[in-house]
Amino acid sequence: MAWYTLKGYCNTFRIIFHIRFLSTMSNLNSPQVIATAVAAAFGVIGAVGLFVYHKIREQQQTEQVKRDLNNLSETMAMLQAQLDNLRMQQHNQRRNRERTLRRRQINKNGSTYTATDNDTDVDAFSTADTDFDDEEFFDFSDMESGDGDNEGKSGATNELDRQLLETDELIEGGTASSIESALSKLHILFVKYPDNLEVVWRLARACHKCSTNTTERSKKQKFIAEGIEACQVFEDSDNADFHKWYAILIGAQSMFLPIREKIDSGHRFRMHLDKALDLRPDDPALHHLLGRFKYEVASLSWLERKIASTLFAEPPSATFDEAIIDFERAEKLTDRPFKDNKLLLGKSYIAVGQYQNAVRWLEETSTVPTSNEEDRFSQIEADQLLSKYSKYRSK
Repeated sequence: MAWYTLKGYCNTFRIIFHIRFLSTMSNLNSPQVIATAVAAAFGVIGAVGLFVYHKIREQQQTEQVKRDLNNLSETMAMLQAQLDNLRMQQHNQRRNRERTLRRRQINKNGSTYTATDNDTDVDAFSTADTDFDDEEFFDFSDMESGDGDNEGKSGATNELDRQLLETDELIEGGTASSIESALSKLHILFVKYPDNLEVVWRLARACHKCSTNTTERSKKQKFIAEGIEACQVFEDSDNADFHKWYAILIGAQSMFLPIREKIDSGHRFRMHLDKALDLRPDDPALHHLLGRFKYEVASLSWLERKIASTLFAEPPSATFDEAIIDFERAEKLTDRPFKDNKLLLGKSYIAVGQYQNAVRWLEETSTVPTSNEEDRFSQIEADQLLSKYSKYRSK
């Protein structure tokens, strides 16, 4: 815009100079000649001015369109957030209404409601809503194996058990589409049996697995938040699978949290992990999670340790040697090895300076099939570390 204006001014000065030159040097001193020159000058000036005006106008219109598009984008984002909030509120209200009706029916009939033998009385738990921040201290989103080692599965004694077994088979299929199909079925079952722990922990597992099959941050957050929201009212239950998958989701959510919330989530994670281990001490996935917790704590920077000691009376503490014990325990217990346990064993041995042991475990990562995006990233990291420490390979 400034370039066109400057050029117009230069042309105007050039024309005025020629008029003065003509009026001074002309032998005729003719008013007609001067008048003609002035008319020509102003004609050119008018054309230049009109050209500049149109350019300025076009620039203003372009800027206005950009502003309008930015405003529209912000408005759409705000409306989407409000819509998501309304959907969550509607979901919670529907669940509360169903529970109220069920309790009224119980009081009317003088009997106790049970969906299955493992159902849990909702009156013992809080139903308060919880908000989730969008912003890993303990990132367990790639912990995929060990699902079938010790998890309890109901026999197909009724329709609910049959449908739960179907979702188990879909999850074990391992493909993104089969896991999404399992999640869809569990959504339906959760609406019908909102207080059934066998439904809830499977829903939590499906949400976690869907989160590991996407690289989009917003989708990961959505799946994780959904699973956590379903688990919150059962925190005091005595179901190992429930505490296992609740702990995994808490760890996965911590990747979106600032340092204080991450440390706090670490305490919550450890609480549910310990409950699961008390109920099922031979689950290899639980020992992997405990090892990973200790590895992450041992990896804290000096600044993070200072923050933790300032914010909490008893900040978490652990060593890489302690993490190695849990990772190797997981290796001994599982009949379905998983890539990330071997990677973290390698990294832990690097941290304590035992490079030959580290290389041995890093080499073993390639023997485990890659089943999802997290496995792919783990293998890439293992290959990079092998390249760096290749001189320690056994000859």
